[in-house]
Amino acid sequence: MPDKKNKIICMLSCRHHLLDDRIYRKEACTLARNGYDVVHIGYGKRDEAYYTPENIRIIQLKRLEKGTTLQSKWKAFNQLRLDDLFRAAQKVSADVYHLHDMELCRIAGRLKKLPQHPKIIYDAHEPFSDNLKDYWRERSLMKVLFNDIPSLLAEKRIMKHADHLIATEENVASRFRKKNSNTSVLYNYSHFNPLNSLQGTEEKEFDVIYCGSVAESKGIFLMIDALLAAKKKGHSFKLVIVGPFNSLSLQSEVEAMIRREKLEKQLFFTGEVPVDQVSEYYQKSKAAFCLFPLNRTNQLILPIKLFEYAAFGLPVIGSNFGHIREIIQANGIGITVDPHKADEVASALIELMDGNRYKDYIPSCIHCVKTHYLWENQEQVLLLIYETFFLQKPTIESASE
Repeated sequence: MPDKKNKIICMLSCRHHLLDDRIYRKEACTLARNGYDVVHIGYGKRDEAYYTPENIRIIQLKRLEKGTTLQSKWKAFNQLRLDDLFRAAQKVSADVYHLHDMELCRIAGRLKKLPQHPKIIYDAHEPFSDNLKDYWRERSLMKVLFNDIPSLLAEKRIMKHADHLIATEENVASRFRKKNSNTSVLYNYSHFNPLNSLQGTEEKEFDVIYCGSVAESKGIFLMIDALLAAKKKGHSFKLVIVGPFNSLSLQSEVEAMIRREKLEKQLFFTGEVPVDQVSEYYQKSKAAFCLFPLNRTNQLILPIKLFEYAAFGLPVIGSNFGHIREIIQANGIGITVDPHKADEVASALIELMDGNRYKDYIPSCIHCVKTHYLWENQEQVLLLIYETFFLQKPTIESASE
């Protein structure tokens, strides 16, 4: 075993919340429990530094808003260079810099050249290149030209020069291995243990739940259309959506649609909820949605929400393609549907609610998470990556299997 004393691990993110589920709850906490000194640097509402109860140091830099003045817009745009994040990371003088967003690849070379000769890990949470191809129309031209394209080019460079690459599923990992054999799959399985998840209220307040960012690309309009289709068939289902809107314009559009269709008593939005409170909404629900539209990105991603839903015994109504279909059908934890047909979604929801048939799926949901899809099953993969660094072995092929 390597000597972990005084080994500093610096997690870096620019898109994610500093107490993010994967970065903080899973990876950072796992490393801290196993003797490493862990720091997480990222953006938030204000400059702040503190230690969490898990003894992880948080360094939060204020994310600059565009505002209405030319000066405020320039400062916010200039922050895309990530110079402030690099300076904060430099001061930490870490042994390993663990990068969690594609934009951070632009400062990876500078980090690699620091005097302590740190190791660099690039941890891709999603297939960013496909994501940009699918959703570039939703982003401003300035952001595409000065943030997205430079970041994508930097990602291609870092694939060859990083000490280790991490993907959340095998398709992206296969791409990475073509550039760098030091690649591992670190699945984003549930940190909710089914043994504890079912301990809660028996009273179900909601028929169905969706947890995650609220966006057209996440199926928000299909979910609303499904409620309307079910209503026409005489069923008034309640849907709770746990997560923030990805834009104010979308929020206004959705709220107007809800008023127009008179769905105020059926559709509930919580906004962003702390990770440790999400379980309360899972426990109050009967089933769950994972209705991503068909595109390149969604055929590759392996949504964490599948495993979280199952951990709480919630059958999933999910898209009939990619990993979503594979996980649902292989484990018998729900119904797959065409994610562009509201009537099909409504019929699946009616089927689950009729005679409380959703309860029939609880044993399969709990069994598959306990057997296969718990984060604790992935901890050793993460620890082996780090131990290999400090033992100075050349590769860890076994960690990617």
